[in-house]
Amino acid sequence: MNLSWLKGKNLILAATVPLVIIADQVTKALAVSFLRPLVAELQASERFVSVIDGFFRLKYAENTGAAWGLLRGASPSFRIPFFIIVSLVAIGLIVWFFRRIEPHKRLLPLAVSLVLGGAVGNLIDRVRMGKVVDFIDWYITAGGDEKHWPTFNVADAAITVGVVLLILEMFIGFKKEPVEEKG
Repeated sequence: MNLSWLKGKNLILAATVPLVIIADQVTKALAVSFLRPLVAELQASERFVSVIDGFFRLKYAENTGAAWGLLRGASPSFRIPFFIIVSLVAIGLIVWFFRRIEPHKRLLPLAVSLVLGGAVGNLIDRVRMGKVVDFIDWYITAGGDEKHWPTFNVADAAITVGVVLLILEMFIGFKKEPVEEKG
């Protein structure tokens, strides 16, 4: 077996994508096993596991929509195939883009690999269940009221970190243009 292709950006892809998918699917399975039963609790104060009081807790949620629950009210006969097709197209574009990354790029292969791993992780949920399992709940308490960021998962976090790295690469790339020396 010739593994000569497994270096540089391909090595980053081969290591990052499976790691993100495995971490995402394992944590979602744990959320289903340990957090989902808490949803049946009668007291709202018992439906989560506090990690950092006043900031971070684990709370089971199912998202039938896209980011921030977009299209969650759409008919499942439209919504599920739509999200699966959009995910497959996005994955295809990400792979196409990855193949064109220049060797001197530093953050880009990691950034794209994180986005790809996250996209595949959420696609697995959509294909299996028609929805995505979320469980990370960030919030702050202000004036006695809790203000929550939308609940998310490891795949969503990988996508977000990947996008941030893409933006950093854009700015770093502009700064690292070769400078011509005057002779």
